[in-house]
Order: sequence, then C-alpha cells, then structure tokens
Amino acid sequence: MLGYRKKILYITHNEIYIKNKLNEYSVNFENLIFSTPLSSFDSKINFDLVIFDDISGISVIEDSFVLPFLKNISSNKKIILSMSELLTNNKIYEINDELVLFKEPRSIQTKIDLNYDMPHVVFEFLEWFMLNETKVILITKDSDSSKNVYSYMKKYVSFSSKLNNVFIDNNFKSFCDFESNVKLNSYIYITSICFFNEFQEFIFKDKSKVHNFNIVVFFASDRVFNYKNLLSLCGMSNFLKDCKNEVIFVSNYENMEILTAKRISRSYNKRLWEFGLRKY
Repeated sequence: MLGYRKKILYITHNEIYIKNKLNEYSVNFENLIFSTPLSSFDSKINFDLVIFDDISGISVIEDSFVLPFLKNISSNKKIILSMSELLTNNKIYEINDELVLFKEPRSIQTKIDLNYDMPHVVFEFLEWFMLNETKVILITKDSDSSKNVYSYMKKYVSFSSKLNNVFIDNNFKSFCDFESNVKLNSYIYITSICFFNEFQEFIFKDKSKVHNFNIVVFFASDRVFNYKNLLSLCGMSNFLKDCKNEVIFVSNYENMEILTAKRISRSYNKRLWEFGLRKY
C-alpha cells in the first residue's frame, strides 16, 4: 500500500524507530508524512490514509484526546494503533508478532521511600538476576531519583558482591556507548523513563543478539508512569522472547495505571490461551 502514490500521514511518538522498522521493508518515504500527536493540520488537506500510532515510544496523551484529534484531520481511511479499545462499531484487530505471549509484570508494594532504600524482596531479585548473569535496566521517574537510587545501591556492594556492577546513565553518552565500553554478562543500569525511546531503538537494531534484560521500574505509581508507558516497557520484553526475563513494578501502592497495565497484559494472554493459539 505504501508503495503507491498515496498521501499518507503517520502520527507517532517515535519517528526514528518507525522509520528504522519501515526501512526493513524498503518503504518509499516520498509520500509518507511523519508527525506527532501534538501537531496541527490544515483541514483542507485530504490524506488517503492516516495512521495514529500511540504504542511506539512514550505516550503522554490521554485516550480521550485521540478521537477528537483525528476528527479534525480529513482522510479516506484512519487506523489507530492503541493499547486499549477506543473505537465502537469499527473493525478491531489484536496484533502481536507471531502471537507471542505478552510479558505480564510483577508488582511489589513497599512503605519505604525508594529515594533512600528499597525493600528486601527487590534486593533478592537483583541478587538473583546477577547470580544468573542477566542484565537489569532499573528505570526511575527522573534523573534526580536515578542519582539517589545509584547512591544507595553502591552501598549495597558491601552486603553483596553480586551487586558490584551498578552503573548510572549520566556517566555515558548513551546506552549504546555504555554497552560498547562495559562488556559484562550482568549489570544493573540505572536510568529514567526518558531513556525508553533510546532503549527501544537499541534493542531493535541488535535484536539478532541475545540481550537477556530484566526491567525493574521504581516509583511505578508516580504520575510520570501511565498505563501506556508501563505496558510499553512490558512490550520491550517481546523483543526478548527467547529469554526468561522479568518486568517488575516497585511502588508505594498500586494505582489505577499499574492495575490497568496488569489487566490489559493479562486479558490479552488469556484470549490467546482461550482461542488455543498459545499454551501455558
């Protein structure tokens, strides 16, 4: 479809990632226009197709924003890529690469202020990951929180030598730079949610390699994490489907965003099992 001379608008949160994926199929970009959900459009322009991609990259928009936004764009056909059902009386398809099971997250609640310490069960998980020589991406809500977590994590080395390989993102130019210079079978890399797009692009480029990443999200109940970016982090594990990795949300309480992310991931897998497409 993209090869014909059609005027196509692709709205996405991560243009670089989408272009890299489309390049695999030798897509001609001549008539393909990229934009963000925050852009405005001339109502006189009529597109042959509009694709609203709310699943690639970090989405900060509310679900209620999508349909009114699309109504202001003139097009013969519109496709919405979303993590929840936004349409009624329209065709809905559930898409997943090779019908793989979606990674269901674990959720750990604690009364501890994660800026100063972490619960013992998380400590045990991290020890276990290091013992099995797997890698951990520990994601926080912002750079200040990352520095705080890094500071007390370094102190834990005196309790467990297994946690010796702890790194923070601001000591490197990028995650690619870190991976190129720190060649270890296991480590804990501390960063913030702003790192998501970079990590997504890194895994896509190197998906032929085996990267056994575990993803641990601290402050998961903070407002910076909505159900969309929490699910996106779970979705990263679908790139790593040959690895028995974990996605863990650590928070002071389970808010509606965490519960929604858990419900959607569980319900999708349940339908695959019920239809006999996947087995336990």
